[in-house]
Amino acid sequence: MPFLLAWIGGVLLVPLVRRIALRLGLVDRPDSRKIHAQPVPRIGGLALYVASFVGALPFLVADGKTTGVMVAGTFIFVVGLLDDLLDLPARVKLGGQILACLILFGFQVQIDFVTDFITGQGLVGLGLLTYPLTLLWIIGLTNTVNLVDGVDGLAGGIVFIALSTLLAVRVIIPAAQDTAVIANVMVFCSALMGALLAFLRFNVFPASIFMGDSGAYFLGFMTAALSVAGAAKGSILLALIVPLVAFGLPVIDVCLAILRRSSKRVPIFQADREHLHHKLLHRGFTQAETTRFLWMVSSCFGLLAILAADIRHRGIETVIAFLFVAMVLACVVFFFRKVHEKRTA
Repeated sequence: MPFLLAWIGGVLLVPLVRRIALRLGLVDRPDSRKIHAQPVPRIGGLALYVASFVGALPFLVADGKTTGVMVAGTFIFVVGLLDDLLDLPARVKLGGQILACLILFGFQVQIDFVTDFITGQGLVGLGLLTYPLTLLWIIGLTNTVNLVDGVDGLAGGIVFIALSTLLAVRVIIPAAQDTAVIANVMVFCSALMGALLAFLRFNVFPASIFMGDSGAYFLGFMTAALSVAGAAKGSILLALIVPLVAFGLPVIDVCLAILRRSSKRVPIFQADREHLHHKLLHRGFTQAETTRFLWMVSSCFGLLAILAADIRHRGIETVIAFLFVAMVLACVVFFFRKVHEKRTA
């Protein structure tokens, strides 16, 4: 029901937001770095934000951590929307992201413990490392989603796959503790997925609306915050490992970008045209083919993340492993077939 309600809200809201953006001139204009040829409305994040809350609110259980995630998520959305409207300086945006994390800390949404990997049992308290680790995780994922938003539908599809992964793991591995929080995490994941599915209808190539920084920041922040809030007793496995693997493609892309820009001695936040999607476009892939292929690769990471969750049910684990191998083969076949087609065209 959260998924369905958010999807209906998104289907109704996205065209409305698009018309408002066009009327007010809130569009993303093409330049030498961007690949779209016409001005496109850039505040689609507004529809994502409203639709996801419309889908989630009727089904949430009263809980302090969930309240903290909603308040902080609203704050980061406002920061992104102001950036879409005013083009905020990088340090102002970073300051806004830190403030959003401080809001989470105020509601006890943080990584307090990690799994003891030495003994394989129990938890180890992080102490003062709680705050920098949580800060690094949430801000890192928030900006990762924003940086990968370079081709129509790419970022939205990757986040949809990652949220599907988090939801699947929570369904397969139910928590015996913090059941109210876990239930709310599943509700919000479902609502975000419904809003994203509605948005992608208008965002895939040729996109008629972009999510903008408001949407990218909101989606990245909410995914990171929900993964932390939903970690029963602070287990690092579900809090970090599963979403980190699920976001494997954009994480690798961002790491390569940091290394590339560091080697060239340019600011790591300086935009370029050497991301993975740019390289596929340079090989002759169309925008639609690039998005489809990277969605497939992200699905491989999502299935790998589910396997990393150490499922106790062997039947489910076998099915997921089979799907993972099949998807990897599908990616390889798709890539080399497209490369061959471009060479012989």
